[in-house]
Amino acid sequence: MSKFKLLTIAFSTLSTLLLAQENANNIYVNDKGDIFVKADAPVYFFISPENQPTQKVLIPSTDKAANPMYLDGDGKHYLVYESKGEKVRYLIWADGIGPKSSLLVTGGLLFYHNNRVYVEEKAVFAPSATDSKSGVKQSFMSVDNLPFVPVKENIEIKRTGEYSIRIYSTDNVGNIGDTTLYKIVAAPDITFKVDNIYFETASARITNSSIENLKEMLEILKNYPELHVEIKAHADSRGSSDYNLELSQKRAQSVVNYLSSKGIDTNRLKAKGYGDTQPVNECVKGVKCPDSKLRENRRVEFRFYLPKK
Repeated sequence: MSKFKLLTIAFSTLSTLLLAQENANNIYVNDKGDIFVKADAPVYFFISPENQPTQKVLIPSTDKAANPMYLDGDGKHYLVYESKGEKVRYLIWADGIGPKSSLLVTGGLLFYHNNRVYVEEKAVFAPSATDSKSGVKQSFMSVDNLPFVPVKENIEIKRTGEYSIRIYSTDNVGNIGDTTLYKIVAAPDITFKVDNIYFETASARITNSSIENLKEMLEILKNYPELHVEIKAHADSRGSSDYNLELSQKRAQSVVNYLSSKGIDTNRLKAKGYGDTQPVNECVKGVKCPDSKLRENRRVEFRFYLPKK
């Protein structure tokens, strides 16, 4: 009588009996011989002679629920059977979790901020994915809501402006990971308008409540030591233009002094006051505006940039 060995084969969710194929979409065997099965896929059990591994015979049973069967959740599962008087544990991995995908900036990164990626004008991206069980099979990417396309190599987007990149990946047993969204801003430099930096009336002294808001900018500078920043202070249209220009310069310098006191090299910092020369709304001299509108022009901006080499 021929010796038989036990095989475990997983199929897609078809209810009809399929021929056993080790390259079925929901089963994967790695280089070490570990077997991975999609967690929610039916599992069929076969036997075959050791000298004829392609001659697979479905294990018979009077129980209709015996074939196929389903593994009980994600993780390790053992099938125990007896061979030559000894119990053999047959390990099967049920894989029910798709890969986690991310986007790496391999060239031209400025910095990350609030789930947005700031890059230089020409940046290079590469998909990255991890999977703890059957492994990553393929990554797919969509730029600006175009159809997803498979991608393995680096991609370069040669334009400035803002756009989005979505990425997801599949594993070797058919699980699809969550889609991750990235907002990309490509420009030679980046300017943040910070609305919550306040100064005492007619003074360059930063209020205590504004110190907390400056900590975020401080963290960016600490995390990305290659970045330089120009602090741009603006005033509203009230008062003389000469006074506004002088006061805004002092306020910008106050911010520089705070950042340098926290360890940022002064060579990376530049203070520039613009007075009332760059309003963001219609509140120019001679136009009456409510304080809410005037406040929009009393602002501090942080222009991050990489120095020219």
